[in-house]
Amino acid sequence: MDYLISDLHLDHDNIINYCDRPFNSVEEMNETLVEHWNSIIDSNDEVLYGGDLTIRTSAAALLDWLNELNGEIVFLLGNHDGTVLEELDRVQFVEEFRFEHRGVPFYAIHDPADGPSNWNGWLLHGHHHNNWPDQFPFVDHDSRRVNFSVELLDYRPLATDRLVDYLACGERFPDRTTAENALQADD
Repeated sequence: MDYLISDLHLDHDNIINYCDRPFNSVEEMNETLVEHWNSIIDSNDEVLYGGDLTIRTSAAALLDWLNELNGEIVFLLGNHDGTVLEELDRVQFVEEFRFEHRGVPFYAIHDPADGPSNWNGWLLHGHHHNNWPDQFPFVDHDSRRVNFSVELLDYRPLATDRLVDYLACGERFPDRTTAENALQADD
């Protein structure tokens, strides 16, 4: 897996206020999030997408947005993803996903409450956005969880290599910016 990101909530007006997103309109948010995604992700990159792509529930809406986004996507179903398309050339829909990167085991699920209680690796999740930073920060070493909601990633996909670098620090990070500053301070 090359990149991670979750909870874009495209077309969702209320998410701007709910998560204090820095956008003046849903159109600006949609355009910025797609632009950030495509400026980082190439067509052959693998992306773990953590769910809740759009607030619209039709298959056509989901397909429209997926056609805008680069990459080979493993799409974790979120609580707003009512439409599941069985076959798309570059999108795999799943409820959970396990993988290893640079020797670090990961289990990914949209809502951390649905994760296994006996997992020995890192639990990747979205769902909680930036609304409960004490309970669901970007990186929490005590609970071995990573919240990869878009608000905590500076609205850009995160390279899995970089995430493993952050985890190696052994620190708790509220967001990607704090993690990046910690890595730069160690250099």
